Amino acid sequence: MRRRPQSDESIAIKRKPSLSLGSEKIGLVLSGGGVRAAFQAGALRALIPHLQATGSPFSVIIGSSIGAINGLLLAAGLSKGLRGAVDELLDLWTERTFKNTFAGSPSRSFIKAIKVATVQYITPGPNPTDESIFDPSPLMTRIDESIERLGGLKPEERDPSIFALGVMTTLEGSERKPLLFLSTHKPIEEESLVGATFDLIYRDHLSAKHGFASAALPSVLPPVELDTEHGNVKLVDGGISQNIPVDPAVRLGAHKIIAIDISGRHWWHDRYGHAHDRRPDWEVAAKNDTYCLRPPELFMIRQEGSLGKILRDALGTSTTDRIKTLGPVWPIFKLLETKLGSEVAYETMSYVALSQDYILGLIEAGYNHTEKLLAKKRQLEFTDSPELVET
Repeated sequence: MRRRPQSDESIAIKRKPSLSLGSEKIGLVLSGGGVRAAFQAGALRALIPHLQATGSPFSVIIGSSIGAINGLLLAAGLSKGLRGAVDELLDLWTERTFKNTFAGSPSRSFIKAIKVATVQYITPGPNPTDESIFDPSPLMTRIDESIERLGGLKPEERDPSIFALGVMTTLEGSERKPLLFLSTHKPIEEESLVGATFDLIYRDHLSAKHGFASAALPSVLPPVELDTEHGNVKLVDGGISQNIPVDPAVRLGAHKIIAIDISGRHWWHDRYGHAHDRRPDWEVAAKNDTYCLRPPELFMIRQEGSLGKILRDALGTSTTDRIKTLGPVWPIFKLLETKLGSEVAYETMSYVALSQDYILGLIEAGYNHTEKLLAKKRQLEFTDSPELVET
């Protein structure tokens, strides 16, 4: 059994924060990627000694899909300082099981998974059925209770250093319009939004419901209905329209950005994509008369290679253990394994598997990978980026 990375107080004391905030806004951008979000918790744990010890080191926090849920809990937890906030994330992920994450019995979800897998096989493509495999209401309740326990997320309730807190969602339908729900101390200047790829919706209070609207991957989780300036709308996974929302963070004034990408996009593109698919992740949403702003300075944390290997190692070789661990998504795993091979099957299941050994492996991978990135100079080293990209 793996153990999550332990706090190294001696290192924390000896290392001075390597990033002097000054008047510059630091943005934290958390991508979507399902259960892989545990990798983000491990990465943030490794960053603690390199950021200021008290209060929030982040002026802007924006997440997409499961990254939005991590971002909301982190923002609430920053009332306890960065270490306390990261511990909240670690606790959330190390306690994950099917029963405390999803409502209903595994057998019922198993039947839904068979239906979804069958429809996908017959009619491949996005959202071929309104059926959703999982009901995440227990996890939603857990997040809301944690936010309330930590003091809330209204601007006056959260750490005052957090100027902007955002959740990226996607309007359900063929247009897949990105909608950013944003809580700020004051409205954003209009010129900052010229050419933006997303519509902006201000909210004084963001809740778990907004986070789960961002994480509602079609066929896996149900869409979420929210009242907006567009009326009552159905919202789905923010990762569909803008999975790594660097551009919104730049428009909100972040000069230095730490982005933790768990999407696996590069692995899939290396396997199936083409050269033009290798654009920087934050450019993919730009089209027509819109454009994406690149961050002036960026520190990107992205696991190169496959996270599916961590799942494969955690599950072992026993078919019985695989069925027990994968539970309701076992039919989808078998379909993928039969059609596309075991490597693709494991990589796909790495987004949804709730194995304790696997989750601990993800936390360890995020921690170790980030430590390696920081190893040479023991500090955050941001890279310069061109100011503007138009597509």
